[in-house]
Amino acid sequence: MQCSKPSGNFPENRKAYLREVGLPILVTIRPRHKISTKELQLFVKTENLTNINISKFQILFFALDLQKQILIPEDKKTPELICSIEKKIQPNVILKCHVGPYVYTNLWSSIQIQSISFTTEDQIRHVISEEDLDDVTVWL
Repeated sequence: MQCSKPSGNFPENRKAYLREVGLPILVTIRPRHKISTKELQLFVKTENLTNINISKFQILFFALDLQKQILIPEDKKTPELICSIEKKIQPNVILKCHVGPYVYTNLWSSIQIQSISFTTEDQIRHVISEEDLDDVTVWL
């Protein structure tokens, strides 16, 4: 009998794990940082790992400074950064979302996901629990 070692394909391993434990999405986030202008952009890819359509998808983020204080973008009144996809996300399809660019008065040092929620085609709203946020999110 031959044993094969797990392949080094991290995203595929992650997807298999998420499907096994019943988590329905994989979110990949690539922050882009312009330090000179204190600018933040987030490129977000969302993949539907279920067998049903997702009709609405939303991630709520906050940018934090070194002291873990929530920052508010210069041209906004509130701190939340939102990636919202209103289109149907079919099973095994990836949709992209672009957040920003936002400019801050202070340099941001980290991004915190506040929540990930989505509605399936049967109109059931799902919220990914805080403990599962790290499992469904890959930071590049």
